[in-house]
Amino acid sequence: MPGNASEYIRNFFKLNDSPEDTAMAKKLEASLVQVEYANDEIICRIGDKADAMYFIASGKVEVLDCNNQPLNEVGEGQYFGEYAVMTGDKRLSTVRSKGGTVLFRLESKAVHEGLSYQPSIYGALIKKMYNQIAKKHSQLLLVSSSRRGLAKDVKNQRIMGRKELLIHYGIILLVFLVAAFLPDAENPAPAWVLLPIGYLMVSISITKRTLESLVFACLISLLILFKLGFIFSFFEEMVNTAINYNTMEIVLIIFLLGSLSRLLSCSGGINALRRITMERIKTSRGSLLLSLVCIIVIFLDDYLNLIIAGICFMPVNDKKRVSREMATFVMGMSPEAINSLVPISVWGIFLSGIITIHLGESGMPLFCQSIPFNFISILVLVIAFIAAAGKLPLVGALKAAQERVAQGGSLWPPNSEQYFTENEDTTRGNIINLFLPIGVLVLSSIVSGTITNGTFSVNLGYGLLITIGFLFIFYCFQKLMTPEEFFENIVSGAESMFILNVLLVVTLCFSESITQLGLIEWLISAMSFNNGITWLLPPILFLLFTIISMLLGSSWAMYPFGLPIAMQLAAAVDGNIALCVGAICAAGVAGDGLSYYQSGNIFIATVVGCEPTALVNARLPYFIFLTILAAAMYLVAGVLW
Repeated sequence: MPGNASEYIRNFFKLNDSPEDTAMAKKLEASLVQVEYANDEIICRIGDKADAMYFIASGKVEVLDCNNQPLNEVGEGQYFGEYAVMTGDKRLSTVRSKGGTVLFRLESKAVHEGLSYQPSIYGALIKKMYNQIAKKHSQLLLVSSSRRGLAKDVKNQRIMGRKELLIHYGIILLVFLVAAFLPDAENPAPAWVLLPIGYLMVSISITKRTLESLVFACLISLLILFKLGFIFSFFEEMVNTAINYNTMEIVLIIFLLGSLSRLLSCSGGINALRRITMERIKTSRGSLLLSLVCIIVIFLDDYLNLIIAGICFMPVNDKKRVSREMATFVMGMSPEAINSLVPISVWGIFLSGIITIHLGESGMPLFCQSIPFNFISILVLVIAFIAAAGKLPLVGALKAAQERVAQGGSLWPPNSEQYFTENEDTTRGNIINLFLPIGVLVLSSIVSGTITNGTFSVNLGYGLLITIGFLFIFYCFQKLMTPEEFFENIVSGAESMFILNVLLVVTLCFSESITQLGLIEWLISAMSFNNGITWLLPPILFLLFTIISMLLGSSWAMYPFGLPIAMQLAAAVDGNIALCVGAICAAGVAGDGLSYYQSGNIFIATVVGCEPTALVNARLPYFIFLTILAAAMYLVAGVLW
């Protein structure tokens, strides 16, 4: 046996030079079998029984997915196959030799004997798997920091040159100078609001940096209002917004939702669901329909339910030859739609929280009244079910994708490879770990709800605290994670929502500043000159804020000023406030669906493995149709209500 065999055994099982460890090392070395593989020879396949692990003495091996596409390379001195042996699962990847490869094969019986002798290794491997899960989750969260429209594709960011920096910030300085020299007025002219709004639209369109653009737009508004005192005013506005009780409540709930989402994703329930789908689903139609049902049932967060659906159903979709564009069409546009309709999702809390901040009382009842009027989300879910059932008339890029796959072509469009991710989560768990907490959350939120002025409201804050407390006992009792890991997940999940909460506070400040500039009064005046056109308000709001959301590249940046404007306009012209709120909620979903640079596209591309432009091209004709149809429905609703 080559000399480095002993080194492999000692390093993997953490054996020292003591007599006992030396004896065990020799025993394990005796179980090693040297095997050689030629170039491109398969070592093990997906679905094979995990009967051994391997140490690489020389050469390299490639780890392949179910479509025989490379996912990873493992080289000399490394090992593979240990997780499947340890867990008793079948192989999750195919491995083939890259060039001539010499391996040491260690049978699973010997592996388990070594683990029994050195049980701390088992814990170390579990910890390693946990860290890989955390790394994977962090990668997705890095992309998902763009989910609220705050970052560019992390793959394409670059550093500006000095000339670009001078030009970019020189233009901003010029806009500031124009704002500074606008004449003072007791009642600022409504036209002045076009300067910060115009800057915001142009800046986001060019830079795709929503948060930076919002901060500068807010500063420009305050500069018009307060001249040289604008910095102090900005600080005061930020503080007053942040310490507002209603703002703090929504911020805390969003943090807790992030923590709960992270705990669910690390519970092992996702893998249990994936195993069930791999074993039970027999058709592409069944895979797409069940992925859609999964997204609807796991309604807490649009990114959580897409991650779960992607991990559990994409392998089946690939096996059943479903194009990535079709998978993205069904799975990618459904999470926003369902989340914007559910009061206790991240979207529902964000939207009802903005209403609460504006009204000074619970906004949940008004948000619930607006749900039937969120026409675009309802239409999106209907068309997603039609597509999953295979009954959708195919047009444009979606039709071309299906034809490509039917003719034996690739499952994904060109340039999609850079968005492929390997699911490294091997945590064993039960499907109940995923769905029981959601049931606990719903039940506890209802039981702890309150009745105010005859209206019942769920108490999601209490529900989240009860659910997280329940999970501490439930997960730690199963040894899915240690108490330390449990609280690490809570912190990491809350961190994933930090950008969203910053966006909320900054956008509320911007909304307040443009209100002080007289925008809403001017709009009310324009709408009030003839109350006979009140029925036009819902379709006008829907189309106007769809365009704004599309230009911003983020519905989340639009909602904090779109909703207050809609509510005040509806109240001023005696319109249906719930209908107008529903129109704004729908406008955000429509704007995201129509936008090419909506940053959530990058997240969807990463989860599903599809080039972002291709996924937008596939859905664009349908979103244009749905937007026109929804506008017509708002026109009819405006007449009826």
